[in-house]
Amino acid sequence: MSDENIRTMSSEQGDPELGRQLSSARLLAGLTQSDIAEKVGVSRQHISNIETGITSPTVRVLRDYLHACGTDLAKFFYGPLPTDQTPRQREYHRKLQALLENPAISPVITKILDSFMSSMQSSLTALVQPVRVQARRRTQNIRKDRQRK
Repeated sequence: MSDENIRTMSSEQGDPELGRQLSSARLLAGLTQSDIAEKVGVSRQHISNIETGITSPTVRVLRDYLHACGTDLAKFFYGPLPTDQTPRQREYHRKLQALLENPAISPVITKILDSFMSSMQSSLTALVQPVRVQARRRTQNIRKDRQRK
């Protein structure tokens, strides 16, 4: 598989496990894919593609999807907050939640998180390349470094 195919596949391919978890959350909330699509403002097919792992949601779509299901990003990924938090931990989580819900700041945070997720996908793609491709790239980088010196 060429490097271009790997890059294209990684940017378009979703996460089947995330899709299953989202589908479960939707079903627990008693919603259909059409219900979610309408609330999120995307097509039903897009919701289906996310749930089957064909594509990944943006942070905005994921946030709105979970909100429609009656939950949020923190509860979905980490579960309910522990009851034995220190006052400082509670204050931190309260401030973080306020930032995420602030309409003036939320779009900026969403863009940052989407950028971060894209860069992480690129990093993960590099890790799954065949060993000989990684070795060849290392050799090429070493040669370039020697030429610069």
